[in-house]
Amino acid sequence: MEEAISNAERMRFDLVPVVKAAADSYRIAFPQRAFTTETPDEPVVIDGAPDLIVQMLDKLVDNAVDFSPIGAQIVLRVRLELESAVVEVDNPGPPLDPSIRDRLFESLWQSRTGAACKAGDSDDSRPHFGLGLYIVRLIAEFHNGKAEASSLPGDTGARFTVHLAR
Repeated sequence: MEEAISNAERMRFDLVPVVKAAADSYRIAFPQRAFTTETPDEPVVIDGAPDLIVQMLDKLVDNAVDFSPIGAQIVLRVRLELESAVVEVDNPGPPLDPSIRDRLFESLWQSRTGAACKAGDSDDSRPHFGLGLYIVRLIAEFHNGKAEASSLPGDTGARFTVHLAR
């Protein structure tokens, strides 16, 4: 997996239409959740792999769906910082336990429990191998960036933030 990501072909592309197109597909794939996008009006051009960005979003959104209640609004956001493009995925649900934040992006580690996933009102019998957020981290690192997680203000859910070099 690491080798496949590290060998991906790089190109210059605008992150905004990639995130908007992904959000359109999530509205179809997850009709029990609402998806909104918040993006700047100007292009957010990075050097990277659009297909990896979509894979990263897929992992973050799958996680958001699992931990949010039916009817929840999941926000996909793109914003600019001085030296990076930032992609954020916000979802209502349980806040992140501060003691696990540093472990979330490790390989083969997961915090899913029956109670935690109940927030998503899903009877999720799919296997989870603890690789989704690890893949997010690898993709962020491929783009000379980093991945972080935090609780939303008021402990109303979780925010996953990925910084990508511009």
